[in-house]
Amino acid sequence: MEIRVLRYFLTIAKMENITKAAEALHITQPTLSRQIRELEEEIGTELFFRDSRRIRLTPEGFLLKERAEEILELTDKTIEDLRASSDKVEGMITISTGLIRSTQLLTKIMTEFRKSYPNVRFTLMTATADTIRYQLNRSLIDFGVMLEPVDLTGLSFMRFPVQETWNVIMRSDDPLAGKERICAEDLYDRELILPFRGPLAAELYRWLGKDPDELNIVCYNALGGTAVHIVNNSHAVSLNVDGSLPFLDHTQISAVPLSPPLNGSSAIAWKRDAVHTEPAKRFIDFISCFSGMKDA
Repeated sequence: MEIRVLRYFLTIAKMENITKAAEALHITQPTLSRQIRELEEEIGTELFFRDSRRIRLTPEGFLLKERAEEILELTDKTIEDLRASSDKVEGMITISTGLIRSTQLLTKIMTEFRKSYPNVRFTLMTATADTIRYQLNRSLIDFGVMLEPVDLTGLSFMRFPVQETWNVIMRSDDPLAGKERICAEDLYDRELILPFRGPLAAELYRWLGKDPDELNIVCYNALGGTAVHIVNNSHAVSLNVDGSLPFLDHTQISAVPLSPPLNGSSAIAWKRDAVHTEPAKRFIDFISCFSGMKDA
């Protein structure tokens, strides 16, 4: 199975039309059709349902699409890493981060780092902590920034000197929006949106003093921005860290802190046994010396 053919396959899967895919790939349609037929023969299964107007993925095709995207992502990153010579500090550093307040400090660190290493570039992605751990464990990224509690087994990490503060997010015309602080009892009869990730939800259950089946949870949410849309179109309220919603329209959405306060920490992590590129190694040294960073 060749990397080139996997790229062909993904282009067809995206466009759902082999003629358009051939044009995008700058090869002839018969050549592309032959390559895909040979791939199907090699694998031993059909990857597409074909009709006169478009072609669609079979269940086996969907599985290959998922794996092929991961293979090509790792391939591209490996090529980029190999280009990062140990004799000169240049190349790409890839970071995934949650939507949290520490991201502001992360971007400041990145800016300062490039003053010393202007030939280093960054790719910055947004993901949940579970996805970030998956990416780190498979060496798809160099660093991940995650809100704790999170399983950091097998990872080296440093904590940010930033508190992640929990708030209740609601419509601005909600009766709770006029309060300075919100206590657990204020939420017992409300429709709630809680974090999808188990450890974070468990923290909130402890703060609320209730088990999940005692609460009216209408939705579990992965990223804070989505919760705003749900809140804006319902009577539900959402519990989020303040850094996950940096650009709230306060004419429509209000954020009120908890009482007693609930704060968390966040960490930047990297794979402990990975072979790091020179830019990544320099970045680890740089964040270790950055003011306020706490070595784990």
